[in-house]
Amino acid sequence: MTPRVLTPDDAVAAAVTVEAALRPVAGRDWSVQAGPLEWDVEQTITHMLGATAKYTLYLASRCQHFIGLTVRRWPDATNDEVIDSVVPVATGLAAVAAVTPPGVRAYHVTGQSSAADYVGRACVELLVHTDDALSGLGVVFAPPADLCQRVLAQQYPDVAEAGDSWPGLLAATGRPPSHCR
Repeated sequence: MTPRVLTPDDAVAAAVTVEAALRPVAGRDWSVQAGPLEWDVEQTITHMLGATAKYTLYLASRCQHFIGLTVRRWPDATNDEVIDSVVPVATGLAAVAAVTPPGVRAYHVTGQSSAADYVGRACVELLVHTDDALSGLGVVFAPPADLCQRVLAQQYPDVAEAGDSWPGLLAATGRPPSHCR
């Protein structure tokens, strides 16, 4: 049976997968559209890292309200340096989540969230937006099925048993069926 709650290590595992998938495209043009999104590849990758970093901030601070800051790519950072940031950003969230007591909740636009909720959201951000970015570059992304199944089970339990975990996760996040492979 698939566990329904992700662990902090799952955020790091997702990040390691993402870093390995992005490394071969570091030298490519990141100004192309990211798959089905209106954003380009650079914006998409920056967004997924910024969202994960902000999840860490909310959880670490135990903040109960919106924090009016954004996290952006450093202006002179190379694509390689951005890719080098993926695992440390996820590791920061994992470290905070690992020491957060189960009853702690912090702000999220969809409602107060636990450490496990934030880990799940980060896994979705990292995996799905990497697919968006790579599909814009014509590269197929296939993250580990067991990780996708755990993410799907926790974040989208109503569709978790409906079929293959990776296409299921893509479909659950609103990606068009032709995008699922």
